[in-house]
Amino acid sequence: MFQESQSIIGRDAELMSLDGFLSAIMDGPIALLLDGEAGIGKSVLWNAGLTAASERTYRVLACRPIESETEMAYAALGDLLADHSGDAIDELPGPQRRALEVALLLREPEVERPAQRAVAVATLGVLAALSRERPLLIGIDDVQWLDPESESVLAFVARRFRHERIGVLVARRSEAGGDVPLHLAQGMPDGRFGRIRIEPLKPPELDRLLSTRLGARPSERLLERLHARSGGNPFFALEIGRSMLVGGALNDMGEDIPIPANLHDLVRDRLARLSPEVREATEIAAALSRPTVELVDAAMGDSTDALEAAAKAGVLELNDGRVRFTHPLVASVAYAEIPASRRRSLHGRLATILDDPEERGRHLALSAEGPDAAVAAALDEAATRARARGAPSSAADLLEDARRLTPANAGGDARQRAVEAAARRFDSGEVDRARALLEEVVSEAPPGRERAHVLARLGWVTAHQQGFRDGAEIFRTALLEHADDVPLRIEIEEGLAWCLHESESNQASEVHARSALALAESLGDTAILAGALSYVAFLEAVQGKGIPLAMSERAVKLGHSPEWSQILGRPDWIHAMLLQWAGKLDLAHARFDSLHQAAVEQGDEHALPFILFHLARLEVLTGEWEAARRHAQGAYEATLQSGQTSELPFSLLIKALVDAHLGLVEPARAAIEEGLAIAESVGVLPAALELLAVRGFLELSLGNAADADSALAQLAEAAEQAGYGEPALFRFHGDAIEAKLTLGRRDEAATLLARLDDLASALDRTWAHTIACRSRALLSASGSDLRSAVDELERALVFHERLGEPFERARTLLLLGTVHRRDRKKRAARDALESALHVFDGLGAAVWSARARAELERIGGRAPTTKELTPTEQRIAELIASGLSYRETADALFISPKTVQWNLSKIYRKLGIRSRSELPARLAAVNGPKRR
Repeated sequence: MFQESQSIIGRDAELMSLDGFLSAIMDGPIALLLDGEAGIGKSVLWNAGLTAASERTYRVLACRPIESETEMAYAALGDLLADHSGDAIDELPGPQRRALEVALLLREPEVERPAQRAVAVATLGVLAALSRERPLLIGIDDVQWLDPESESVLAFVARRFRHERIGVLVARRSEAGGDVPLHLAQGMPDGRFGRIRIEPLKPPELDRLLSTRLGARPSERLLERLHARSGGNPFFALEIGRSMLVGGALNDMGEDIPIPANLHDLVRDRLARLSPEVREATEIAAALSRPTVELVDAAMGDSTDALEAAAKAGVLELNDGRVRFTHPLVASVAYAEIPASRRRSLHGRLATILDDPEERGRHLALSAEGPDAAVAAALDEAATRARARGAPSSAADLLEDARRLTPANAGGDARQRAVEAAARRFDSGEVDRARALLEEVVSEAPPGRERAHVLARLGWVTAHQQGFRDGAEIFRTALLEHADDVPLRIEIEEGLAWCLHESESNQASEVHARSALALAESLGDTAILAGALSYVAFLEAVQGKGIPLAMSERAVKLGHSPEWSQILGRPDWIHAMLLQWAGKLDLAHARFDSLHQAAVEQGDEHALPFILFHLARLEVLTGEWEAARRHAQGAYEATLQSGQTSELPFSLLIKALVDAHLGLVEPARAAIEEGLAIAESVGVLPAALELLAVRGFLELSLGNAADADSALAQLAEAAEQAGYGEPALFRFHGDAIEAKLTLGRRDEAATLLARLDDLASALDRTWAHTIACRSRALLSASGSDLRSAVDELERALVFHERLGEPFERARTLLLLGTVHRRDRKKRAARDALESALHVFDGLGAAVWSARARAELERIGGRAPTTKELTPTEQRIAELIASGLSYRETADALFISPKTVQWNLSKIYRKLGIRSRSELPARLAAVNGPKRR
């Protein structure tokens, strides 16, 4: 028999490691990989781990994918979630639940197609919910045969495990290839991923195995030969031993005994001894992705006797109508040994008994001897269904098969299938393959509309993957095709506009954006008009011509969802950016948060890097730095996963921005250098400019004024040449003025300040007004006019009430404290510096906290110990102590929530407390009992 008993010989160390792994699940996510050659005993140990987990009352989700299932979308995920996840799925948010149910064939696809990320988010929710009830073990045998969709989802899930009691136990056949993805296990937190290499058995262990399983012991001489020939592989040794059994004894026939040289030959010889009917049953089972008794019956008639004979021979296992091979190697050999002509015939026969369009389409493709229009059409249908289930990679495979089987006289159909396949590759993050397919079609397409259409798609893919400079050249080529198709011409003009904005200049970009708008207004299609309006609104804003919110809002109401450009040009995304630059930070954050939630629910992987970038940027401004760091890392990961190389400089930029504010100097510098190099290579000018702004800020923070001035001067010159006039884009003016003043370049600083004043007046930007006041204070202080400096700083603090950026307010307070110290006003200096320090410490701005402490030390003397609250502080303290929120307190006193928070920081410091929960008792103690 091929099936081994449950006794495990020679694996004591591995079993101890398994026991430790199962215990460690109680401490949080952990993964263990069992790695080794076919037949070495991985599955035996894997099964032992699952059994031990069940005995510990862990919940166990397991699947054993086979090679033929690699083309079945979500096959492994469906097996994992089949029996234990019903309630957890029911509790998911509606969009996630629907996406997962469609992917797992629990409901029919709807008009709105779920994306793979939506399935992944839903799976994460299910697994997290299950692990809260009791510890969870996810077991996957032969992980190398995971279908791409299941692997992608499970890898996504594993990277997001944090504290859940979840273990992942996977077994892998190492000879399947060294590049077999292991993201599922390696996504675990540091130090929570282990690997056991399953080694061959030693001769004494092999002796015990043979005597236990075969009931016969080999001679010492035969044992040596068996160990040498099998390499200590238990499966190989047992099969050799079974071939030598004669009358219950191992027959040693000397050196001439015919022992196959490898496992493939051994299994082939065993299968060759089966009767023709039994062999046919095994071939049908091997050709099916998920063989069942019912399907084998349908393919060959009554298969009962044949299947039972195959089970008796140790080739198959029959369980509740399911048919499995006793070892994956047996299935592989059984299929490989089918002659080509009989294999095609078999697949054709199976296609007639299968209802599922995807599986039927695959069998039809394997049955075809050459191009076949009917088969190609069936594959189109299968691809449509795969896409509807959120399986873009499977859809692309089916479309490429359809293209291959399209008759030569239907070249247009073949090209269209290739373009659709490229779209699905792009959806699944296989950007290189998408680009290669489109390049093939461009070389085949006739001039005119069809070639322009394919070039437009190639332009977008190239812009995302290779860079905007190359994308611009492709869009220029598309324009030369003179396509008599207005919507296509608009798309090409918009693609060229965006690529030129990113790689060259906004002036050149605006020409094409306005051309697209003129065409869109004449066309009368509201969705196309919305996109064109958004492009023009965006370019007007970045050039400093004002923020055309009315135009942008009109575009949002019209609605537009571009496909190939992904989020670029989407009105809702552009409108959220415009709100941010206009200083409407709360509203902008709400819009981006909504976009983020929708992208997660819909699985929009391509949009996530763009949305997370702006969320993190806003959170840096509003002082939510922990959230900013999380979203910055998410943007970076999403960029890598979606293969959008041109977005990578932005993802590195936002990581650098957060790290620079947190004082993580070396990580910030490394991200800046890498980001600048990539931005230069792929032509992403806005990212390069903002990276220079981050470098300038970081070096200024560290006191390296010369390096800061160099970076910011380069930025100022390049931004002016490229037509970037909106001051809120790079926010460099204040740092540049401070660097020049530190270097003693007062005239240059005054010139730059005058430019900032002009921008503030012309555009009425709160940020520009605030920083201009602080910069004038710096200029006055550098000339020892301390009174004027204080006046400007107090004006800046008034603007800060509207600005809502705590870090910038703390910088202003730091400067105010410094000016007061120079003017020998110690009490005022200490108050301002302590307020600044409290904000810096709360944010985690390590470098700036150190600067504030250094200024405090320069004051000298002892800090006052008064605990007296000002009338305003007293009223705020009483309202907060009564249970009101920041917003309710602000409304009661007609001030802003930021003012409430700022005053609370002073109240806590004066009263010697750290949180609002301590406030009522401490306030009562300070104020004493109330008089009646």
